[in-house]
Amino acid sequence: MKDTWRTKSVKEKFTLWFKRTGYRPADVTEKYPVYKIEDVYNFRKYAPKASPALQAWSWVQLTALLLLISYLFGNIAAIGSPGIFYYGAFVFMTVYAFTELMDRNPYALVWELLKNIMGIAIILYFGSWFGANIYIPWISTFLIVWFALSVIICTWFVFVHFKKQNIKTTLAQST
Repeated sequence: MKDTWRTKSVKEKFTLWFKRTGYRPADVTEKYPVYKIEDVYNFRKYAPKASPALQAWSWVQLTALLLLISYLFGNIAAIGSPGIFYYGAFVFMTVYAFTELMDRNPYALVWELLKNIMGIAIILYFGSWFGANIYIPWISTFLIVWFALSVIICTWFVFVHFKKQNIKTTLAQST
């Protein structure tokens, strides 16, 4: 899309959409070069090391997310509209907060807080987690405790665990 906008040739603006993948007009290639991987066999991929603690917490979070999504799919008609949109926003925020934590971004805590405030607000506003109290009477209390625990654990990762990991990595690199 950017190449279509940037090229001077009116003909290229239309024919660009029908060219092979990776094709770029000459004037755009010259003015806006793009980094290309030349040697795919020696390319260093983004793969940060995760500590056993982060791996364990990631599995717990992934399992919780799977349970939440399973409940959504199993009860989508009962949840109805606009509930499914609130639920979808909550799932999005869960995935985003989770991936930010896995990337060791300190803003993961902000997203985790927002997600859990939203979760508690949903429970308080609707009186339960989208009617789940019919199946499990104590689910609202459990989820509020889960949301609070999740923030505490995320806080520990951001302010304690990642700092310790950085210190160990720095020491290992300097020796």
